[in-house]
Amino acid sequence: MTFQEFIQQGWADHDSKTAEVADRLEQNLELVTDSDSAVGFMNLAIHAVGDHLGDRARSASLCEAAFERAGDEPGPAAPLFLTVARRLAGDEEGANAAQAMLGDDAAVPVRVGLLVAQGLMHAGDWDAAAALYTSQINTSAALPEGHSGERASAIVSNNIAGELIRMKERSEAQDALMELAAQNARTYWLRVGNWVNDERADFTLASVYQLLGRPQDAKTHAERALATIAANDEEDKEKVDQAFLHLARGAACRDLGEAEEHAASIARAEKLAEGFEADWLVGWYREELAKAR
Repeated sequence: MTFQEFIQQGWADHDSKTAEVADRLEQNLELVTDSDSAVGFMNLAIHAVGDHLGDRARSASLCEAAFERAGDEPGPAAPLFLTVARRLAGDEEGANAAQAMLGDDAAVPVRVGLLVAQGLMHAGDWDAAAALYTSQINTSAALPEGHSGERASAIVSNNIAGELIRMKERSEAQDALMELAAQNARTYWLRVGNWVNDERADFTLASVYQLLGRPQDAKTHAERALATIAANDEEDKEKVDQAFLHLARGAACRDLGEAEEHAASIARAEKLAEGFEADWLVGWYREELAKAR
């Protein structure tokens, strides 16, 4: 088995076979042969063993072992993941030592802090996650545009917003965090991403505003995302994104009392979904369709 196959299988199994994935990581350290493979290994270890299994010490130990195999020039990502794993495990001295390898870039604490906040979120510690995320995203905004923490700002904001969208119940504070994260996801994807990130960030915002009972805002973001796809001449290719965007627009139109527009959006979504075959996609589409009717 190649390293890539090992990691792909680990990600495929990490939800349903978490303990087994943890064991596999311990048993296959020899697959880590350079910085790139160390980073892939550490990323899976932090999420599966730390976030899902809840064993932060074991996650940190696996990351330390992988880091030792990263070579003499581990690059910037391996020390970053080592810092995060140690900080989540409560090893502040070790985390500080690893972070020192990243130099004095002012955005380093932002990148570390956002990834730690994401780990706290996965562990269900929403109060700590929200406090750390808000602090670090504010610091990110205060740094000069183009800083090295912008991609982490986009990714972590997107992940936090997505996790909150999927929750069946949220507190008022979590609603506020969901909106903040979704707004920041779009802000930073516009800086570091492409038009696909742009339209998907608008879809996230449309989903957020529908949940918050603001259908006009939801409609605005869904329509802007659809316009972005059209502007890039991708209407024949991005059928999945368009189908879900039309459902989002349809739900908003329904809540705005725009019956004809609601019907047109649902009909357009149904047409786009005719070619869906994958079970997971069909299932997801049907769930969203039921919400939009």
